[in-house]
Amino acid sequence: MAVHGTPQEQRAFFDAFGQTVAAQLPPSSKDVKVTDHDASGLRVRVYRSDAAPDKPLPIGIFAHGGGFVCGSLDSEDSLCRALAEHVHTVIVSVEYRLAPEHKAPAQLDDMLKGYKWAHDNAPSINGDPNKLYTIGGSAGGALSLMLARKIALGQSSLDPSAIKGVVAFVPMAFYPNNVPEQFKATHTSHDENATNVPLIDRHSVDTAYGYTGLDPNDKDYFVGLDTASHKLFPPTYIATCEFDPLRDDGKILAKLLQDAGASVRHDHYDGLPHCFWFVPSLPETGIFMQNTIAAMNWVIGQMSKVRNASGAAVSDF
Repeated sequence: MAVHGTPQEQRAFFDAFGQTVAAQLPPSSKDVKVTDHDASGLRVRVYRSDAAPDKPLPIGIFAHGGGFVCGSLDSEDSLCRALAEHVHTVIVSVEYRLAPEHKAPAQLDDMLKGYKWAHDNAPSINGDPNKLYTIGGSAGGALSLMLARKIALGQSSLDPSAIKGVVAFVPMAFYPNNVPEQFKATHTSHDENATNVPLIDRHSVDTAYGYTGLDPNDKDYFVGLDTASHKLFPPTYIATCEFDPLRDDGKILAKLLQDAGASVRHDHYDGLPHCFWFVPSLPETGIFMQNTIAAMNWVIGQMSKVRNASGAAVSDF
């Protein structure tokens, strides 16, 4: 069943689905400490494992999914806990404003505020202000890419060097009716997954974009359109799924970034729908977690490379 209906109906579905899968989750690690904070009126939640090295850690700024209409700090709390447990990183989850009560660019503005808070408060959460990256899935994956682009372009209050990586699961990158001509032949996922796919279908996507008030030409939200910015992207990981209307958004964007010279890793999950890892009992969810941990460690590892006098990459630890 795909998410349809009014914002209230979608949120009810989202909450009920979350409660159903929560019963399948194993107990969370007691090593992960979780604290809520106020970032000038914006709620953020910080996750850090006591088992991690006692030194400033990279900080992942997490954006939850939900089509910009659903979701909260609680909706992907278990994922954030697991990531903080298995990767030497601090996770800062940001509760951005939702559509349709708050149209675009409210979501991006809030994520920028949350990113700035994490940067400025890094010492107090035992994080490294020089090793920040973005992470999220679905709408959160898109926001992770959007944040990276804005910061890299110098269109934020932070230095462009403040973005060190991106981890984006099943993100959007193009408006369905505004895929550039050169990609239309290979971008078929919007039509192939228009109906009869779980969680989201083409109607779900169209409805979410309508509620958010998105302009099909808005490069701030549809980063695939801004090819001039792609060369500025930090190391980027993208995951895509076969039975997902957003599949080809991620696949084409990964190729565009790579062609522009960015370091890119891409995992694709055949035979699986959008955000399948929300269901803990699926065997493939374990594979997703293994791949995600490896991808995060790859992104973090890229931050630790510096150049010696000959230009060769070396590690700083």
